[in-house]
Amino acid sequence: MPSVDVNGARLWYDEAGSGPAVLLLHGGLGDSGLWEPVVPFLAERFRTIRSDLRFYGRSTGPNAPWSWHDDAIGVLDELGIERAALVGLSLGGKLALDIALTHPDRLWAVAGVAPGLGGHDNDAYTEEHEARFEAAEDKTEAMMEIDLEVWAPLGADDRIRQLWRATPDANPLPDGVEPLELPGLPAKERLAELAVPTLIVTASHDPRGMREIGPLVEREAPNARHLELDSDHYVTLREPELLSSVLLEFLTAAAPQE
Repeated sequence: MPSVDVNGARLWYDEAGSGPAVLLLHGGLGDSGLWEPVVPFLAERFRTIRSDLRFYGRSTGPNAPWSWHDDAIGVLDELGIERAALVGLSLGGKLALDIALTHPDRLWAVAGVAPGLGGHDNDAYTEEHEARFEAAEDKTEAMMEIDLEVWAPLGADDRIRQLWRATPDANPLPDGVEPLELPGLPAKERLAELAVPTLIVTASHDPRGMREIGPLVEREAPNARHLELDSDHYVTLREPELLSSVLLEFLTAAAPQE
């Protein structure tokens, strides 16, 4: 099983294809299996790498605070990649935008697919959701059912449920272990500094707060564009060919000349 040692963690990864490097960062509702249907399309043109975030899927780490941002840069370092495109889904999209602001010299493009945005409320969970969770005897099952109501309104099959079980929500972190937040202003307050070519893909069935992010980034960032696809949050599984076509068009235009 391929892995790299980064900041005390052992991070699983795989790669396919050749060309300019693209690192895929998955979301909080699964591991890098969320990107599996998209990889064959991107690998036709790019060196396509996906890695499980620390404490997701096959990646492990010590009982200590960590930074997912530093881990992503560490993966690039360990693989000898000076510059890459970051393509992030959901949580991974939030991280990709953060990294584009803090390490712009390491990126030639950034794309967020149904991404979060630092400093922006995604407006996803209600008081009713919180009450149901608190009343549930099986907290893990209750959390999964609520998550899938919110993020998979088009339906959840066994594959989606299996992906959810690869997350820290299903496999709780050790007590006191939390990801470190970036210092300074959140990304929402720094979008004018986002200079690398940027694409935001929103999902039409996402919560309202998530759908606000694409237009906001397109309006505030100098080199960004936005489009919406007819999907829920699991867009990489629902529409892999369509999403891949969109990403390939964007990445091919932004890629450095070899």
